[in-house]
Amino acid sequence: MLLENVERYKLSTTKAAVTSFAGVPLVWGMAQSLGVAEGFNRLAIKERSSGYTPAEVGMTLLGIIAAGGEALDDVALLRGDEGLRLLIGELPAANTLGEWLRRFKGKSRWALEGLVIETAVAVIRARGLQTVTLDVDAFFCESQKWNAGMNYEGLWGYCPMAITCAELKMPVAGLFRPGEASPMADIAGLLERVVQRLKQQCPGIPIQLRSDSAGYQAGVVRVCQRYGVDFTITARKDEAVRTTIASIPKKAWQRFEDVAWEGRVTEIAETVHAFGDPDLPAYRLIVLRWAKKERELWDVEPYEYHAILVSRETQPAGLVVQFHRNRQDKSENVNKELSQNGVGKWPCRKMRANAAYFQVVLLAHIVTAALKHLVLPEGWQTLTMKTLRFRMIRLAGIVQKRARSLWLKIPQGYAFRSVFEDARYRVMGVACEMG
Repeated sequence: MLLENVERYKLSTTKAAVTSFAGVPLVWGMAQSLGVAEGFNRLAIKERSSGYTPAEVGMTLLGIIAAGGEALDDVALLRGDEGLRLLIGELPAANTLGEWLRRFKGKSRWALEGLVIETAVAVIRARGLQTVTLDVDAFFCESQKWNAGMNYEGLWGYCPMAITCAELKMPVAGLFRPGEASPMADIAGLLERVVQRLKQQCPGIPIQLRSDSAGYQAGVVRVCQRYGVDFTITARKDEAVRTTIASIPKKAWQRFEDVAWEGRVTEIAETVHAFGDPDLPAYRLIVLRWAKKERELWDVEPYEYHAILVSRETQPAGLVVQFHRNRQDKSENVNKELSQNGVGKWPCRKMRANAAYFQVVLLAHIVTAALKHLVLPEGWQTLTMKTLRFRMIRLAGIVQKRARSLWLKIPQGYAFRSVFEDARYRVMGVACEMG
Protein backbone atom coordinates (compact mmCIF):
# COMPACT_ATOMS: atom_id res chain seq x y z
CA MET A 1 0.00 0.00 0.00
CA LEU A 2 2.74 2.44 0.96
CA LEU A 3 4.68 2.01 -2.31
CA GLU A 4 1.74 1.19 -4.54
CA ASN A 5 1.79 4.42 -6.59
CA VAL A 6 5.54 5.09 -6.67
CA GLU A 7 5.73 4.32 -10.39
CA ARG A 8 2.09 4.73 -11.38
CA TYR A 9 1.55 8.44 -10.84
CA LYS A 10 1.37 10.87 -13.79
CA LEU A 11 3.19 14.18 -14.18
CA SER A 12 1.65 17.48 -15.26
CA THR A 13 2.07 21.22 -14.70
CA THR A 14 -0.09 23.99 -13.24
CA LYS A 15 -0.47 27.68 -13.94
CA ALA A 16 -0.93 28.40 -10.24
CA ALA A 17 1.83 30.43 -8.60
CA VAL A 18 3.31 27.67 -6.46
CA THR A 19 6.32 28.23 -4.20
CA SER A 20 8.62 25.67 -2.62
CA PHE A 21 10.13 28.30 -0.30
CA ALA A 22 7.18 29.69 1.65
CA GLY A 23 9.40 30.16 4.72
CA VAL A 24 12.08 32.26 3.00
CA PRO A 25 10.02 35.47 3.36
CA LEU A 26 10.08 34.81 7.13
CA VAL A 27 13.88 34.97 7.02
CA TRP A 28 13.79 38.13 4.92
CA GLY A 29 11.21 39.66 7.25
CA MET A 30 13.37 38.88 10.28
CA ALA A 31 16.39 40.43 8.59
CA GLN A 32 14.33 43.50 7.72
CA SER A 33 13.19 43.88 11.33
CA LEU A 34 16.80 43.63 12.53
CA GLY A 35 17.87 46.41 10.16
CA VAL A 36 19.99 44.19 7.93
CA ALA A 37 18.54 45.50 4.66
CA GLU A 38 19.16 49.09 5.74
CA GLY A 39 22.68 48.09 6.77
CA PHE A 40 23.40 46.62 3.35
CA ASN A 41 22.40 49.90 1.72
CA ARG A 42 24.81 51.79 4.01
CA LEU A 43 27.82 49.79 2.83
CA ALA A 44 30.51 51.81 1.11
CA ILE A 45 30.59 49.80 -2.10
CA LYS A 46 30.52 51.16 -5.60
CA GLU A 47 26.96 51.11 -6.87
CA ARG A 48 25.74 50.91 -10.43
CA SER A 49 23.61 53.74 -11.73
CA SER A 50 20.80 51.27 -12.32
CA GLY A 51 19.92 47.76 -11.30
CA TYR A 52 19.54 46.11 -7.92
CA THR A 53 20.29 47.88 -4.66
CA PRO A 54 22.88 46.43 -2.23
CA ALA A 55 20.02 45.36 0.04
CA GLU A 56 18.31 43.41 -2.74
CA VAL A 57 21.52 41.57 -3.59
CA GLY A 58 22.52 40.94 0.01
CA MET A 59 19.07 39.73 1.01
CA THR A 60 19.06 37.36 -1.97
CA LEU A 61 22.31 35.82 -0.72
CA LEU A 62 20.72 35.46 2.73
CA GLY A 63 17.79 33.65 1.14
CA ILE A 64 20.04 31.24 -0.76
CA ILE A 65 21.97 30.30 2.40
CA ALA A 66 18.83 29.93 4.52
CA ALA A 67 17.19 27.75 1.86
CA GLY A 68 20.22 25.44 1.68
CA GLY A 69 21.95 26.68 -1.47
CA GLU A 70 25.67 26.02 -1.77
CA ALA A 71 26.52 28.03 -4.90
CA LEU A 72 25.55 31.34 -6.44
CA ASP A 73 23.97 29.45 -9.34
CA ASP A 74 21.43 28.05 -6.86
CA VAL A 75 19.67 31.43 -7.06
CA ALA A 76 18.11 30.02 -10.25
CA LEU A 77 15.78 27.96 -8.05
CA LEU A 78 14.57 31.09 -6.26
CA ARG A 79 14.32 33.09 -9.49
CA GLY A 80 12.30 30.32 -11.12
CA ASP A 81 9.91 30.01 -8.21
CA GLU A 82 6.75 31.71 -9.50
CA GLY A 83 5.13 32.04 -6.10
CA LEU A 84 8.23 33.55 -4.48
CA ARG A 85 8.65 35.98 -7.37
CA LEU A 86 5.06 37.10 -6.94
CA LEU A 87 5.61 37.63 -3.19
CA ILE A 88 9.01 39.31 -3.33
CA GLY A 89 9.68 40.46 -6.87
CA GLU A 90 12.42 39.73 -9.37
CA LEU A 91 15.68 38.47 -7.86
CA PRO A 92 19.19 39.14 -9.20
CA ALA A 93 21.01 36.51 -11.25
CA ALA A 94 24.12 34.61 -10.16
CA ASN A 95 26.54 36.84 -12.09
CA THR A 96 25.07 39.91 -10.34
CA LEU A 97 25.65 38.28 -6.95
CA GLY A 98 29.26 37.47 -7.86
CA GLU A 99 29.89 40.98 -9.18
CA TRP A 100 28.53 42.46 -5.94
CA LEU A 101 30.83 40.29 -3.81
CA ARG A 102 33.85 41.21 -5.94
CA ARG A 103 33.24 44.94 -5.34
CA PHE A 104 34.13 44.62 -1.65
CA LYS A 105 37.47 46.11 -0.65
CA GLY A 106 39.04 47.02 2.68
CA LYS A 107 36.68 49.79 3.81
CA SER A 108 33.47 48.13 2.65
CA ARG A 109 34.48 44.77 4.09
CA TRP A 110 35.20 46.46 7.42
CA ALA A 111 31.72 48.00 7.29
CA LEU A 112 30.16 44.61 6.52
CA GLU A 113 31.95 43.08 9.53
CA GLY A 114 30.50 45.93 11.60
CA LEU A 115 27.00 45.14 10.32
CA VAL A 116 27.41 41.53 11.48
CA ILE A 117 28.43 42.65 14.98
CA GLU A 118 25.66 45.27 15.13
CA THR A 119 23.00 42.72 14.15
CA ALA A 120 24.23 40.07 16.61
CA VAL A 121 24.34 42.54 19.50
CA ALA A 122 20.81 43.68 18.62
CA VAL A 123 19.62 40.07 18.98
CA ILE A 124 21.45 39.70 22.32
CA ARG A 125 19.87 42.90 23.58
CA ALA A 126 16.38 41.89 22.40
CA ARG A 127 16.75 38.48 24.05
CA GLY A 128 17.48 40.16 27.38
CA LEU A 129 20.45 38.00 28.37
CA GLN A 130 21.75 38.41 31.91
CA THR A 131 25.28 37.31 30.99
CA VAL A 132 27.08 37.09 27.65
CA THR A 133 29.67 34.35 27.17
CA LEU A 134 31.88 34.83 24.13
CA ASP A 135 33.65 31.78 22.72
CA VAL A 136 36.59 32.21 20.34
CA ASP A 137 37.41 29.40 17.97
CA ALA A 138 38.89 28.87 14.51
CA PHE A 139 37.98 26.15 12.05
CA PHE A 140 39.46 24.94 8.80
CA CYS A 141 37.58 24.69 5.49
CA GLU A 142 39.23 22.61 2.80
CA SER A 143 39.17 24.12 -0.68
CA GLN A 144 40.80 23.63 -4.05
CA LYS A 145 40.67 27.32 -4.99
CA TRP A 146 43.89 28.60 -6.55
CA ASN A 147 44.47 31.07 -3.68
CA ALA A 148 43.81 28.54 -0.90
CA GLY A 149 46.64 28.17 1.61
CA MET A 150 48.13 25.12 3.28
CA ASN A 151 47.81 24.69 7.02
CA TYR A 152 50.21 22.95 9.39
CA GLU A 153 48.60 19.57 8.66
CA GLY A 154 49.26 19.89 4.95
CA LEU A 155 45.62 20.56 4.02
CA TRP A 156 44.67 23.25 1.50
CA GLY A 157 41.87 25.71 2.22
CA TYR A 158 40.97 28.66 4.43
CA CYS A 159 41.08 29.24 8.19
CA PRO A 160 38.14 31.44 9.26
CA MET A 161 37.61 32.36 12.90
CA ALA A 162 34.33 33.07 14.69
CA ILE A 163 33.33 34.62 17.99
CA THR A 164 30.06 33.11 19.19
CA CYS A 165 27.51 33.82 21.90
CA ALA A 166 27.29 30.61 23.94
CA GLU A 167 23.86 31.39 25.43
CA LEU A 168 22.23 31.67 21.99
CA LYS A 169 24.62 29.39 20.07
CA MET A 170 24.92 32.22 17.58
CA PRO A 171 27.90 33.75 15.77
CA VAL A 172 28.62 37.34 16.78
CA ALA A 173 31.57 38.16 14.54
CA GLY A 174 34.13 36.45 12.36
CA LEU A 175 37.21 36.80 10.21
CA PHE A 176 38.01 35.12 6.92
CA ARG A 177 41.68 34.14 6.81
CA PRO A 178 43.96 32.22 4.43
CA GLY A 179 44.71 28.60 5.22
CA GLU A 180 48.27 29.30 6.31
CA ALA A 181 47.20 32.02 8.78
CA SER A 182 48.17 31.61 12.40
CA PRO A 183 45.19 30.68 14.62
CA MET A 184 46.20 33.67 16.79
CA ALA A 185 45.97 36.24 13.98
CA ASP A 186 43.73 39.30 14.46
CA ILE A 187 41.74 37.88 17.40
CA ALA A 188 42.39 40.81 19.77
CA GLY A 189 41.19 43.46 17.30
CA LEU A 190 37.96 41.66 16.46
CA LEU A 191 37.28 40.88 20.13
CA GLU A 192 37.67 44.54 21.03
CA ARG A 193 35.11 45.58 18.38
CA VAL A 194 32.61 43.05 19.76
CA VAL A 195 33.13 44.02 23.41
CA GLN A 196 32.92 47.73 22.63
CA ARG A 197 29.57 47.24 20.88
CA LEU A 198 28.24 45.09 23.72
CA LYS A 199 29.28 47.68 26.30
CA GLN A 200 27.50 50.41 24.31
CA GLN A 201 24.26 48.57 23.58
CA CYS A 202 24.03 46.31 26.66
CA PRO A 203 25.50 48.34 29.52
CA GLY A 204 25.87 46.54 32.81
CA ILE A 205 25.67 43.00 31.38
CA PRO A 206 28.65 40.88 32.55
CA ILE A 207 30.80 39.58 29.69
CA GLN A 208 33.03 36.52 29.93
CA LEU A 209 35.39 35.03 27.39
CA ARG A 210 36.45 31.44 26.71
CA SER A 211 39.17 30.56 24.25
CA ASP A 212 41.52 27.79 23.25
CA SER A 213 45.27 28.41 23.13
CA ALA A 214 44.88 30.73 20.10
CA GLY A 215 43.60 33.35 22.55
CA TYR A 216 46.61 32.94 24.83
CA GLN A 217 48.24 36.23 23.88
CA ALA A 218 48.88 39.50 25.65
CA GLY A 219 46.66 41.45 23.21
CA VAL A 220 43.58 39.41 24.08
CA VAL A 221 44.25 39.62 27.83
CA ARG A 222 44.75 43.40 27.55
CA VAL A 223 41.34 43.76 25.88
CA CYS A 224 39.74 41.75 28.69
CA GLN A 225 41.48 43.81 31.35
CA ARG A 226 40.55 47.12 29.68
CA TYR A 227 36.84 46.33 29.47
CA GLY A 228 36.40 44.23 32.61
CA VAL A 229 35.83 40.93 30.81
CA ASP A 230 36.37 37.75 32.83
CA PHE A 231 38.17 35.02 30.91
CA THR A 232 39.31 31.41 30.85
CA ILE A 233 41.96 30.74 28.20
CA THR A 234 43.81 27.53 27.48
CA ALA A 235 47.48 28.31 28.09
CA ARG A 236 50.06 27.31 25.51
CA LYS A 237 52.72 25.16 27.13
CA ASP A 238 55.62 27.43 26.25
CA GLU A 239 58.80 27.54 28.30
CA ALA A 240 57.42 30.08 30.78
CA VAL A 241 54.26 28.02 31.44
CA ARG A 242 56.25 24.80 31.77
CA THR A 243 58.54 26.49 34.29
CA THR A 244 55.51 27.70 36.28
CA ILE A 245 53.99 24.20 36.28
CA ALA A 246 57.28 22.65 37.40
CA SER A 247 57.34 24.99 40.41
CA ILE A 248 54.05 23.60 41.79
CA PRO A 249 54.86 21.63 44.97
CA LYS A 250 53.95 17.93 45.04
CA LYS A 251 51.61 18.34 47.99
CA ALA A 252 49.52 20.88 46.03
CA TRP A 253 48.23 18.22 43.61
CA GLN A 254 44.84 16.73 44.44
CA ARG A 255 42.70 14.01 42.89
CA PHE A 256 40.20 15.39 40.36
CA GLU A 257 37.16 13.47 39.15
CA ASP A 258 37.36 14.06 35.42
CA VAL A 259 34.02 13.11 33.86
CA ALA A 260 35.38 13.87 30.39
CA TRP A 261 37.78 10.93 30.62
CA GLU A 262 36.34 8.08 32.63
CA GLY A 263 38.93 5.72 34.04
CA ARG A 264 41.75 8.22 33.75
CA VAL A 265 43.39 9.29 37.00
CA THR A 266 43.59 13.08 36.88
CA GLU A 267 45.06 15.53 39.38
CA ILE A 268 44.52 19.26 39.70
CA ALA A 269 46.49 22.13 41.19
CA GLU A 270 46.72 25.86 40.78
CA THR A 271 49.31 28.60 40.92
CA VAL A 272 49.82 32.08 39.45
CA HIS A 273 51.35 33.02 36.13
CA ALA A 274 52.20 36.34 34.46
CA PHE A 275 52.89 37.33 30.87
CA GLY A 276 56.14 39.09 30.08
CA ASP A 277 54.11 42.29 29.55
CA PRO A 278 54.72 44.62 32.54
CA ASP A 279 51.24 46.16 32.14
CA LEU A 280 49.52 42.85 32.88
CA PRO A 281 49.17 41.37 36.36
CA ALA A 282 49.63 37.73 37.32
CA TYR A 283 46.54 35.53 36.92
CA ARG A 284 45.45 32.15 38.26
CA LEU A 285 46.75 29.18 36.37
CA ILE A 286 44.70 26.02 36.91
CA VAL A 287 46.58 22.89 35.83
CA LEU A 288 45.37 19.34 35.19
CA ARG A 289 47.77 16.44 34.84
CA TRP A 290 47.56 12.72 34.12
CA ALA A 291 50.10 9.98 33.53
CA LYS A 292 51.27 9.45 29.96
CA LYS A 293 50.19 6.19 28.38
CA GLU A 294 53.39 5.91 26.37
CA ARG A 295 56.69 7.63 26.91
CA GLU A 296 59.57 8.18 24.55
CA LEU A 297 62.94 6.67 25.38
CA TRP A 298 64.48 9.91 26.62
CA ASP A 299 61.29 11.47 27.93
CA VAL A 300 61.79 12.31 31.61
CA GLU A 301 58.38 13.94 32.06
CA PRO A 302 55.84 11.35 33.29
CA TYR A 303 52.72 13.56 32.93
CA GLU A 304 50.60 15.28 30.31
CA TYR A 305 49.42 18.75 31.34
CA HIS A 306 46.47 21.00 30.51
CA ALA A 307 46.61 24.57 31.85
CA ILE A 308 43.91 27.25 31.95
CA LEU A 309 44.61 30.94 32.59
CA VAL A 310 41.75 32.38 34.69
CA SER A 311 40.84 35.92 35.69
CA ARG A 312 38.35 35.06 38.47
CA GLU A 313 40.08 34.60 41.79
CA THR A 314 37.37 33.01 43.94
CA GLN A 315 35.54 30.49 41.75
CA PRO A 316 36.45 26.88 42.65
CA ALA A 317 38.92 25.29 40.26
CA GLY A 318 36.65 22.36 39.41
CA LEU A 319 33.83 24.68 38.32
CA VAL A 320 36.26 26.70 36.23
CA VAL A 321 37.37 23.57 34.38
CA GLN A 322 33.78 22.52 33.76
CA PHE A 323 32.83 25.99 32.53
CA HIS A 324 35.83 26.14 30.22
CA ARG A 325 35.13 22.72 28.72
CA ASN A 326 31.54 23.67 27.90
CA ARG A 327 33.05 25.79 25.14
CA GLN A 328 33.36 22.64 23.06
CA ASP A 329 29.60 22.14 23.11
CA LYS A 330 28.94 25.76 22.15
CA SER A 331 31.47 27.31 19.78
CA GLU A 332 32.53 24.09 18.10
CA ASN A 333 28.91 23.21 17.32
CA VAL A 334 28.33 26.69 15.90
CA ASN A 335 31.40 26.33 13.69
CA LYS A 336 30.14 22.94 12.58
CA GLU A 337 26.84 24.59 11.64
CA LEU A 338 28.71 27.24 9.65
CA SER A 339 30.71 24.58 7.83
CA GLN A 340 27.59 22.61 6.92
CA ASN A 341 25.39 25.59 6.04
CA GLY A 342 27.15 28.23 3.97
CA VAL A 343 30.91 27.75 3.93
CA GLY A 344 31.14 24.23 2.55
CA LYS A 345 31.90 25.80 -0.82
CA TRP A 346 33.33 29.21 -1.62
CA PRO A 347 31.66 31.02 -4.53
CA CYS A 348 34.46 33.20 -5.92
CA ARG A 349 38.09 33.03 -6.93
CA LYS A 350 39.04 36.30 -5.24
CA MET A 351 39.98 36.24 -1.59
CA ARG A 352 38.20 39.48 -0.72
CA ALA A 353 34.98 38.31 -2.40
CA ASN A 354 34.98 35.11 -0.35
CA ALA A 355 35.71 37.19 2.75
CA ALA A 356 32.56 39.24 2.06
CA TYR A 357 30.58 36.06 1.42
CA PHE A 358 31.69 34.69 4.81
CA GLN A 359 30.24 37.76 6.52
CA VAL A 360 26.91 37.22 4.72
CA VAL A 361 26.94 33.60 5.91
CA LEU A 362 27.39 34.85 9.48
CA LEU A 363 24.46 37.23 8.97
CA ALA A 364 22.27 34.37 7.71
CA HIS A 365 23.01 32.35 10.84
CA ILE A 366 22.39 35.36 13.09
CA VAL A 367 19.02 36.01 11.44
CA THR A 368 17.92 32.37 11.81
CA ALA A 369 19.08 32.45 15.46
CA ALA A 370 16.92 35.56 15.91
CA LEU A 371 13.97 33.66 14.45
CA LYS A 372 14.46 30.84 16.95
CA HIS A 373 14.97 33.03 20.03
CA LEU A 374 12.69 36.00 19.33
CA VAL A 375 9.83 34.54 17.30
CA LEU A 376 9.51 30.76 17.46
CA PRO A 377 8.40 28.67 20.47
CA GLU A 378 10.91 27.81 23.20
CA GLY A 379 11.21 24.21 22.05
CA TRP A 380 12.52 25.38 18.68
CA GLN A 381 15.50 27.29 20.08
CA THR A 382 17.84 24.30 19.96
CA LEU A 383 17.04 23.34 16.36
CA THR A 384 19.84 23.31 13.82
CA MET A 385 19.50 25.33 10.63
CA LYS A 386 19.03 22.09 8.70
CA THR A 387 16.07 21.08 10.88
CA LEU A 388 14.55 24.57 10.72
CA ARG A 389 14.87 24.47 6.95
CA PHE A 390 13.13 21.09 6.79
CA ARG A 391 10.29 22.17 9.08
CA MET A 392 9.58 25.70 7.96
CA ILE A 393 11.76 27.35 5.30
CA ARG A 394 11.34 24.89 2.43
CA LEU A 395 7.56 24.80 2.71
CA ALA A 396 5.20 24.52 -0.24
CA GLY A 397 2.47 27.12 -0.75
CA ILE A 398 0.31 28.82 -3.34
CA VAL A 399 0.42 32.58 -3.91
CA GLN A 400 -2.67 34.35 -5.18
CA LYS A 401 -3.74 37.92 -5.84
CA ARG A 402 -7.18 38.63 -4.47
CA ALA A 403 -8.99 41.82 -3.48
CA ARG A 404 -5.85 43.91 -4.10
CA SER A 405 -3.90 41.73 -1.65
CA LEU A 406 -1.39 38.93 -1.91
CA TRP A 407 -2.31 35.68 -0.21
CA LEU A 408 0.09 32.88 0.69
CA LYS A 409 -1.81 29.64 1.14
CA ILE A 410 -0.05 26.86 3.01
CA PRO A 411 -1.37 23.29 3.39
CA GLN A 412 -4.16 22.93 5.93
CA GLY A 413 -2.63 19.69 7.19
CA TYR A 414 0.84 21.22 7.68
CA ALA A 415 2.02 20.00 11.11
CA PHE A 416 3.40 23.38 12.22
CA ARG A 417 0.72 25.59 10.71
CA SER A 418 -0.03 27.50 13.93
CA VAL A 419 3.69 28.01 14.60
CA PHE A 420 4.17 29.38 11.10
CA GLU A 421 1.20 31.75 11.36
CA ASP A 422 2.31 33.06 14.77
CA ALA A 423 5.86 33.52 13.50
CA ARG A 424 4.61 35.57 10.56
CA TYR A 425 2.90 38.13 12.83
CA ARG A 426 5.64 38.14 15.47
CA VAL A 427 8.32 38.87 12.84
CA MET A 428 6.33 41.94 11.83
CA GLY A 429 6.33 43.16 15.45
CA VAL A 430 10.01 42.56 16.25
CA ALA A 431 11.11 45.91 14.84
CA CYS A 432 8.62 47.76 17.05
CA GLU A 433 9.67 45.79 20.13
CA MET A 434 13.37 46.51 19.49
CA GLY A 435 12.81 50.14 18.68
